[in-house]
Amino acid sequence: MVDLVRLSLGTAIEVELEEGTNDPNFSTAFIMTYSENKCSANCAFCPQAQDSNSSPHMLSRIGWPVYKLDDFIHHLRPGLNFRRACIQCLNYPTVVDDVEKILAAVKTKVKLPVSICIHPVSLEEMKRLKKAGAQKIGIAVDACTPELFEKIKGAGRRGPYQWGRHLEAMQQALEVFAPGNVTTHLIVGLGETEEEAADFIIKMYAMGITVGLFAFTPIRGTALEEMSQPALESYRRLQVLRYLVANKLIDSEGVSADERGKLELKSDAAWLRETLSSGEAFRVTGCSGCNRPYYNERPRGPMYNYPRPLSEDEVHKALAEAGFVSRDGRV
Repeated sequence: MVDLVRLSLGTAIEVELEEGTNDPNFSTAFIMTYSENKCSANCAFCPQAQDSNSSPHMLSRIGWPVYKLDDFIHHLRPGLNFRRACIQCLNYPTVVDDVEKILAAVKTKVKLPVSICIHPVSLEEMKRLKKAGAQKIGIAVDACTPELFEKIKGAGRRGPYQWGRHLEAMQQALEVFAPGNVTTHLIVGLGETEEEAADFIIKMYAMGITVGLFAFTPIRGTALEEMSQPALESYRRLQVLRYLVANKLIDSEGVSADERGKLELKSDAAWLRETLSSGEAFRVTGCSGCNRPYYNERPRGPMYNYPRPLSEDEVHKALAEAGFVSRDGRV
């Protein structure tokens, strides 16, 4: 029986298992399954990878201390800021069993929609997770081309993952959870061009799969610790593209790229400024109610994904970074 879980540090502070300042924007209870042997996968960017020398307490740049499941459930209660719970799954043989037990325990204390972020599992296991109470499922592809995938997550890393199996699993997830309840992750900055990332985003939404954007974050002890984060300008353009595609405001016909693969939109600048004026395009993407404060960035910035509404100046700045308006907000 599962006895231990990891919680993101922000989650632990929110439920008062750790001392610290509560972030008023923190809205998701992040839970990670526990394995003594790390993850059986070997993704090049991940602190939990088999070959990683990173602290096992890390995922991206966030700390995940270990707690007894019973202690977490004891501290979990209605009235907290949580709008969703998200269970992050390491890859090990009994992980689906453990997730079922965590789901059952959480449901005894709070009524929250729950997302599961997991590697490809069988159709039957997906049905078990849905029956246990998972509302949404995420299967992270992370790298947006087959070649990058094999290099970062698959055979090039002596890992268990295959591009085709990930796509097949997402199709199966659509059957079980329905379109709109299946998501994937795209990590920007692994070596793709903007055009390749845009093609992936458009393909996913055409399938009925939502895309959560992440900026690559180098973590000490991982295979990619020396790699840089993506250019903010490039990330902003992909945020805009994802937002427009997700809201059915643009399709592949409205997108082009230059000879270097830099993204270009066939849209009027004034229309873009008005359409993007809320700043929603530049906020954290993923399941509703999820905001992952500072998962990819330090509080001093730069802010790749805002975990809160943007000010008018921040919207103008983000649009300018994307290359669509000038710094003072004019077209």
